[in-house]
Amino acid sequence: MSAFLAGAPVAWYVVRASGLVAFGTLTLSVWLGLAMSTRLLGPKRMKSLMGWHQTLAWTGLSMLGLHASALLFDPTLHFGLAALLVPFAAPWSPGAVAAGVIAGWLMLAIASSFRLKRWIGQKGWRRLHYASFGAFFLTLGHALIAGTDLHGIGGPILAAVAAGPVIWLGLYRVLMPRGAPGAQAPQPAPAAAG
Repeated sequence: MSAFLAGAPVAWYVVRASGLVAFGTLTLSVWLGLAMSTRLLGPKRMKSLMGWHQTLAWTGLSMLGLHASALLFDPTLHFGLAALLVPFAAPWSPGAVAAGVIAGWLMLAIASSFRLKRWIGQKGWRRLHYASFGAFFLTLGHALIAGTDLHGIGGPILAAVAAGPVIWLGLYRVLMPRGAPGAQAPQPAPAAAG
Protein backbone atom coordinates (compact mmCIF):
# COMPACT_ATOMS: atom_id res chain seq x y z
CA MET A 1 0.00 0.00 0.00
CA SER A 2 2.81 2.42 0.85
CA ALA A 3 4.44 1.70 -2.54
CA PHE A 4 1.15 2.71 -4.22
CA LEU A 5 0.95 5.96 -2.26
CA ALA A 6 4.61 6.75 -2.95
CA GLY A 7 3.95 6.62 -6.70
CA ALA A 8 0.47 8.15 -6.62
CA PRO A 9 0.08 11.64 -8.07
CA VAL A 10 -1.40 13.07 -4.87
CA ALA A 11 -1.62 16.63 -6.22
CA TRP A 12 -3.62 15.39 -9.21
CA TYR A 13 -6.08 13.58 -6.94
CA VAL A 14 -6.46 16.72 -4.80
CA VAL A 15 -7.00 18.83 -7.94
CA ARG A 16 -9.75 16.48 -9.17
CA ALA A 17 -11.49 15.99 -5.83
CA SER A 18 -11.43 19.65 -4.78
CA GLY A 19 -12.60 20.74 -8.23
CA LEU A 20 -15.60 18.43 -8.10
CA VAL A 21 -16.45 19.45 -4.52
CA ALA A 22 -16.10 23.14 -5.44
CA PHE A 23 -18.40 22.67 -8.43
CA GLY A 24 -20.95 20.78 -6.32
CA THR A 25 -21.09 23.27 -3.45
CA LEU A 26 -21.18 26.29 -5.76
CA THR A 27 -23.97 24.65 -7.78
CA LEU A 28 -25.96 24.10 -4.58
CA SER A 29 -25.36 27.74 -3.63
CA VAL A 30 -26.69 28.92 -7.01
CA TRP A 31 -29.72 26.63 -6.71
CA LEU A 32 -30.47 27.91 -3.21
CA GLY A 33 -29.98 31.55 -4.21
CA LEU A 34 -32.37 31.17 -7.13
CA ALA A 35 -34.91 29.31 -5.01
CA MET A 36 -34.76 32.12 -2.45
CA SER A 37 -35.09 34.85 -5.09
CA THR A 38 -38.18 33.15 -6.52
CA ARG A 39 -39.62 32.81 -3.01
CA LEU A 40 -40.37 29.14 -3.66
CA LEU A 41 -39.11 28.24 -0.20
CA GLY A 42 -41.36 30.70 1.60
CA PRO A 43 -40.49 33.88 3.51
CA LYS A 44 -40.27 32.40 7.02
CA ARG A 45 -36.93 30.62 6.64
CA MET A 46 -35.21 33.32 4.58
CA LYS A 47 -32.62 34.27 7.22
CA SER A 48 -31.42 30.71 7.84
CA LEU A 49 -31.49 29.96 4.11
CA MET A 50 -29.35 33.04 3.47
CA GLY A 51 -26.86 31.69 5.99
CA TRP A 52 -26.75 28.36 4.15
CA HIS A 53 -26.41 30.16 0.82
CA GLN A 54 -23.40 32.13 2.06
CA THR A 55 -21.84 29.09 3.73
CA LEU A 56 -22.12 27.06 0.53
CA ALA A 57 -20.62 29.90 -1.51
CA TRP A 58 -17.62 30.31 0.80
CA THR A 59 -17.13 26.55 1.12
CA GLY A 60 -17.10 26.29 -2.66
CA LEU A 61 -14.57 29.13 -2.87
CA SER A 62 -12.40 27.40 -0.26
CA MET A 63 -12.45 24.24 -2.34
CA LEU A 64 -11.64 26.34 -5.40
CA GLY A 65 -8.62 27.71 -3.53
CA LEU A 66 -7.50 24.16 -2.74
CA HIS A 67 -8.12 23.19 -6.39
CA ALA A 68 -5.93 26.03 -7.65
CA SER A 69 -3.23 25.54 -4.99
CA ALA A 70 -2.91 21.85 -5.76
CA LEU A 71 -2.29 22.71 -9.41
CA LEU A 72 0.90 24.49 -8.33
CA PHE A 73 2.22 21.12 -7.11
CA ASP A 74 1.08 18.98 -10.04
CA PRO A 75 4.27 17.64 -11.65
CA THR A 76 2.73 17.10 -15.09
CA LEU A 77 0.85 20.33 -15.84
CA HIS A 78 3.46 22.81 -14.54
CA PHE A 79 1.03 25.59 -13.64
CA GLY A 80 2.48 28.80 -12.28
CA LEU A 81 0.73 31.44 -10.22
CA ALA A 82 -0.03 33.55 -13.32
CA ALA A 83 -1.81 30.60 -14.96
CA LEU A 84 -4.11 30.35 -11.94
CA LEU A 85 -4.87 34.06 -11.65
CA VAL A 86 -4.77 35.45 -15.20
CA PRO A 87 -7.18 34.25 -17.91
CA PHE A 88 -5.51 32.63 -20.95
CA ALA A 89 -2.09 32.43 -19.22
CA ALA A 90 -2.28 28.66 -18.65
CA PRO A 91 0.11 26.48 -20.65
CA TRP A 92 -2.45 23.67 -20.94
CA SER A 93 -5.94 24.12 -22.43
CA PRO A 94 -5.86 27.92 -22.05
CA GLY A 95 -9.49 28.51 -23.07
CA ALA A 96 -10.98 25.98 -20.65
CA VAL A 97 -8.70 27.11 -17.85
CA ALA A 98 -9.54 30.77 -18.58
CA ALA A 99 -13.23 29.92 -18.14
CA GLY A 100 -12.41 28.58 -14.68
CA VAL A 101 -10.23 31.58 -13.78
CA ILE A 102 -12.89 34.09 -14.86
CA ALA A 103 -15.58 32.12 -13.04
CA GLY A 104 -13.43 32.04 -9.91
CA TRP A 105 -12.98 35.82 -9.91
CA LEU A 106 -16.72 36.31 -10.51
CA MET A 107 -17.59 33.95 -7.66
CA LEU A 108 -15.20 35.75 -5.32
CA ALA A 109 -16.79 39.11 -6.21
CA ILE A 110 -20.30 37.73 -5.72
CA ALA A 111 -19.49 36.07 -2.38
CA SER A 112 -17.71 39.23 -1.17
CA SER A 113 -20.79 41.27 -2.02
CA PHE A 114 -22.58 39.84 1.03
CA ARG A 115 -20.19 41.87 3.21
CA LEU A 116 -20.29 44.91 0.90
CA LYS A 117 -24.06 45.11 0.51
CA ARG A 118 -24.46 48.23 2.66
CA TRP A 119 -21.94 50.10 0.51
CA ILE A 120 -23.07 48.94 -2.92
CA GLY A 121 -26.79 49.02 -2.09
CA GLN A 122 -29.54 46.50 -2.79
CA LYS A 123 -29.72 47.38 -6.49
CA GLY A 124 -25.97 47.02 -7.04
CA TRP A 125 -25.92 43.82 -5.01
CA ARG A 126 -28.70 42.33 -7.12
CA ARG A 127 -27.01 43.37 -10.38
CA LEU A 128 -23.76 41.78 -9.25
CA HIS A 129 -25.63 38.59 -8.43
CA TYR A 130 -26.78 38.32 -12.05
CA ALA A 131 -23.13 37.50 -12.79
CA SER A 132 -23.71 34.20 -10.97
CA PHE A 133 -25.33 32.87 -14.16
CA GLY A 134 -22.16 33.62 -16.09
CA ALA A 135 -19.97 32.19 -13.32
CA PHE A 136 -22.06 29.02 -13.18
CA PHE A 137 -21.97 28.35 -16.92
CA LEU A 138 -18.27 29.22 -17.19
CA THR A 139 -17.60 26.77 -14.34
CA LEU A 140 -19.69 24.11 -16.04
CA GLY A 141 -17.77 24.63 -19.30
CA HIS A 142 -14.47 24.47 -17.42
CA ALA A 143 -15.51 21.23 -15.72
CA LEU A 144 -16.68 19.60 -18.96
CA ILE A 145 -13.67 20.59 -21.06
CA ALA A 146 -10.77 20.60 -18.59
CA GLY A 147 -12.12 18.10 -16.07
CA THR A 148 -10.78 14.61 -16.60
CA ASP A 149 -13.63 12.97 -14.65
CA LEU A 150 -16.37 14.28 -16.93
CA HIS A 151 -15.41 12.78 -20.27
CA GLY A 152 -17.84 10.33 -21.81
CA ILE A 153 -21.49 10.07 -20.81
CA GLY A 154 -20.86 11.36 -17.27
CA GLY A 155 -20.22 14.90 -18.47
CA PRO A 156 -23.54 15.48 -20.24
CA ILE A 157 -25.41 13.82 -17.37
CA LEU A 158 -23.71 16.10 -14.83
CA ALA A 159 -24.39 19.12 -17.05
CA ALA A 160 -28.09 18.28 -17.26
CA VAL A 161 -28.41 17.62 -13.52
CA ALA A 162 -26.51 20.79 -12.56
CA ALA A 163 -27.86 23.17 -15.21
CA GLY A 164 -31.47 21.97 -15.29
CA PRO A 165 -32.51 23.62 -12.01
CA VAL A 166 -30.50 26.76 -12.83
CA ILE A 167 -32.28 27.16 -16.16
CA TRP A 168 -35.71 26.28 -14.74
CA LEU A 169 -35.39 28.56 -11.70
CA GLY A 170 -33.89 31.34 -13.83
CA LEU A 171 -36.80 31.21 -16.25
CA TYR A 172 -39.25 31.00 -13.37
CA ARG A 173 -37.61 34.07 -11.80
CA VAL A 174 -37.80 36.07 -15.03
CA LEU A 175 -41.24 35.00 -16.24
CA MET A 176 -43.22 34.92 -12.99
CA PRO A 177 -44.81 38.16 -11.76
CA ARG A 178 -43.35 39.82 -8.70
CA GLY A 179 -44.82 38.85 -5.36
CA ALA A 180 -45.36 35.57 -3.62
CA PRO A 181 -45.53 32.43 -5.77
CA GLY A 182 -49.05 31.39 -6.49
CA ALA A 183 -50.40 34.77 -5.53
CA GLN A 184 -53.01 36.01 -7.93
CA ALA A 185 -53.42 39.58 -9.00
CA PRO A 186 -56.06 41.41 -6.97
CA GLN A 187 -59.49 41.22 -8.56
CA PRO A 188 -61.36 44.46 -9.18
CA ALA A 189 -64.15 45.17 -6.76
CA PRO A 190 -67.60 44.34 -8.16
CA ALA A 191 -69.52 47.34 -9.43
CA ALA A 192 -72.30 48.56 -7.16
CA ALA A 193 -75.73 47.59 -8.36
CA GLY A 194 -78.23 50.18 -9.20
